[in-house]
Amino acid sequence: MNRAWAIALLGVSSVLAEVEKYPDGMIILETPLSGSMDLVAGSESELDSPRVPASTFKIVIAWASLDLGLIQDVEKPLEGAEGLGLRESLQRSINPPFAALAEKIGADRLAEYAARSGLIEGDIAKDWMKGGGQEAAHAADLKTTIRREHQMAVGWMRGTAPWEGKAGKRLQEALVWRGQRVLLRAKTGSYGGCLWMTGYGPDKAVTVFMAGPVSRRPEIIKAFYRRWGVEPLDF
Repeated sequence: MNRAWAIALLGVSSVLAEVEKYPDGMIILETPLSGSMDLVAGSESELDSPRVPASTFKIVIAWASLDLGLIQDVEKPLEGAEGLGLRESLQRSINPPFAALAEKIGADRLAEYAARSGLIEGDIAKDWMKGGGQEAAHAADLKTTIRREHQMAVGWMRGTAPWEGKAGKRLQEALVWRGQRVLLRAKTGSYGGCLWMTGYGPDKAVTVFMAGPVSRRPEIIKAFYRRWGVEPLDF
């Protein structure tokens, strides 16, 4: 085999490795700062199927809390958060502080923020929060889609409505994942068989989805960070 063929085969191998590095069933969407959405992995037919938002809904609770003045400082300890502030509570995705915030906001007002966020698919029932704040922390029975999750992240990145306001901008600070090799803002979700990570970096927005148990959450986080060519240091 001559040198030219060897180089060509190495190139093909690299492309195949790039394609095959994601688990079966994983769906990845990517949109550059200026440009259109790209389906990196998975099937386009899955993008608009109703899914459980899981803890990505905590973003709506955080945004509403910032907008209503319930939170002034993203690092100040929250009620029920064992000394953690909003930023770290989002990163660790703990339920108690968001359950408490949801109760303070109230079902009707939180539903308004959920509708404005663009995250939720379909109408929001009047009794959607009948299970209380604990259920609201992972969206109760509300649904989203992979496309909607990604469009929300693109909105964060581009600062478009409703994320261009004061509360939306402060939310960006709360979304930062500290202690990583690259500055990314994101939120995970793991509930009801749905695993998510959605957010953005300096050049693009990325959403990763996979159906599976919570034990597979690390695969989602790794796939998200690898879109910037790095491994997550701690999660």
